[in-house]
Amino acid sequence: MKRSRPLKRKTKRAEPKRVEPDAVDPRSVDDDPVVQGILTAISQKRLKPGAKLGEDKLASAFGTTRIHIRQALAHLASRKVVMQIPNRGAFVYRPSWEEAQDIFAARRVIEVAAVAAAVDRLDKSGRAALKAHMELETRHDRNDRWASLSLTAEFHILVAKLAGNRVLLDMSRELMLRTSLAIATFEQPGEPDCSPDAHPDIGALILARDKAGAIHAMRHHIEEMEQRIQPKEGADEVDELTAIFKEIGARSRAGA
Repeated sequence: MKRSRPLKRKTKRAEPKRVEPDAVDPRSVDDDPVVQGILTAISQKRLKPGAKLGEDKLASAFGTTRIHIRQALAHLASRKVVMQIPNRGAFVYRPSWEEAQDIFAARRVIEVAAVAAAVDRLDKSGRAALKAHMELETRHDRNDRWASLSLTAEFHILVAKLAGNRVLLDMSRELMLRTSLAIATFEQPGEPDCSPDAHPDIGALILARDKAGAIHAMRHHIEEMEQRIQPKEGADEVDELTAIFKEIGARSRAGA
């Protein structure tokens, strides 16, 4: 009688472990030329709240693909800079009056903290950077509206950098952008920009290490900015997308 051979058990092959894709660092997305171009246009008030961000026009303006544009818009939507409406498309975010008030309330807290820390941490390189920026603002032609808006925003970002707190710096950048949206939505026609006059005083007080004086000057400056807005939305026509991004050189930065 033949012995039956024991059945060999088939060994299960170990399934390869699934490698999860690395999470995308949102800070790297922020450096994307399309994202930067849209943020620049918003911060300079060229793109107004409620403006439609058509994918085709943006792709043409930046010399890139609709997929690239879609990814950039999704990222900006996560930052509440863009609102995406199903079956309608993407639009520049329009804050409510309550949100605008909250933005300025937050700026008073953040910027007072930034200027206080900047005074405490001010060193030789910080003094040099602050003096250089103040000289830029002094020499700058105020008739160049777009460059003026960039310079005044850079002053507040510089103060936040001098504070030496990365989280505070990120919050300051976010609030600067949201302030642009609030002002663009609720600013009354003909309201003057007081920033170029206020910055030299704030900068001088920081350089003198006068913490109380610098805090008071910064708080007063934020209050003056808030006085430029009123609870009434404007009805200005939105600038044409292609012309806006052509002016700020979007295509040269975005590439293919």
